[in-house]
Amino acid sequence: MIVNNRKFRWDPYVMVKNPEFEDFWESHLKVERKVLFILGKGFDCRMNLAIEKISKAKANSSIDCLLVEFEEGRNSSSHKYKADVTRNLSELQTIAPNLTSKTIKLWDGTGRKKRRIGSRQASENIISDFNDLSAYSEIIVDISSLPRGIYFSLIGKILYLLDKHDAKNEKNFFVIVAENANIDSQIKENGIDDDLDYLKGFGGRLDLSEDSPVIWLPILGEEKKPHIEKAFNFIDPDELCPILPFPAKNPRRGDKMIIDYHRLLFEEMLVEPQNIMYVSEQNPFDVYRKLCSTIIHYKQSMQTLGDCRAAVTSFSSKLLSIGALLAAYELNNPLDDVEKIGVGVVNVDSQGYEIDDINSLNNLKNESELFVIWLSGEPYHD
Repeated sequence: MIVNNRKFRWDPYVMVKNPEFEDFWESHLKVERKVLFILGKGFDCRMNLAIEKISKAKANSSIDCLLVEFEEGRNSSSHKYKADVTRNLSELQTIAPNLTSKTIKLWDGTGRKKRRIGSRQASENIISDFNDLSAYSEIIVDISSLPRGIYFSLIGKILYLLDKHDAKNEKNFFVIVAENANIDSQIKENGIDDDLDYLKGFGGRLDLSEDSPVIWLPILGEEKKPHIEKAFNFIDPDELCPILPFPAKNPRRGDKMIIDYHRLLFEEMLVEPQNIMYVSEQNPFDVYRKLCSTIIHYKQSMQTLGDCRAAVTSFSSKLLSIGALLAAYELNNPLDDVEKIGVGVVNVDSQGYEIDDINSLNNLKNESELFVIWLSGEPYHD
């Protein structure tokens, strides 16, 4: 893909999904490799799906596992699922003997001075510099049990370090996600943050005081009306381009969202129907391409008015969120000597989670699909 003489780093791209997941890792790890596998500690039953399969396929390779733990605060509703967290941790300890952990705080301060710092902690404390990566040929981040605000900043930090210190693409960098829409629908977000901000590493000039118009491209998901309203009021966009999933497993999924959000989008936010965009439900690189090309075209068309900035928000699956992450990173950090385009990422965090039926969740685990998004390394050698 080339837009306005810009060539994009993830074109072509490499993505692997079920049922090729296990075969891919058996083939890739046949030769001796040193692997750093990063995942989050949580109650989600998908937490260990990938590491279990990769550990069985590792052959002559060795795996060091880094577990990210969270200080959520005493009032988080997630604490009621402590038994499930303990079960997942015990399972992980049997799978990954070379296990270390790092703890990051999600909050700082109390009362009115309480503020969310998880994004900054993820960027600064999980992988502090390139020395944390230098011993490894393979770096894997499994986001299946990581919050969006954490994995955006973590992946952005790793990409930045590899761009700076691994220009020859000697290290392979992968992102893994266990996708399961039925599980996602049963994990309800409890409460919404009052104070929003741009994620660490993804300010994109929107965190500065400028007068240029703002284009907002939200990726929509079900039952997110309060989140969408909160982000809209914070960003205060001049133009709005909602993104819906199509094609999708349920062909009417996007149509249902249009019906559910009709009043919000067309009467309250005054969205122009021609501004609605569609992306493949299971291809983050489709999101990446559409976002990049749309933002570049907006910037070109608005040059006569001065400039424009873009904001991206994902209210959808982790898989589609990766596409938003890649687009924002690409335009903020172009490899070639081309102009940076300011793209900010706003994440509307919840203050905890509620699960309809934890036993039902565990029963659905084996229906999950594992995806590998290969971001750096061998396929991208010049």
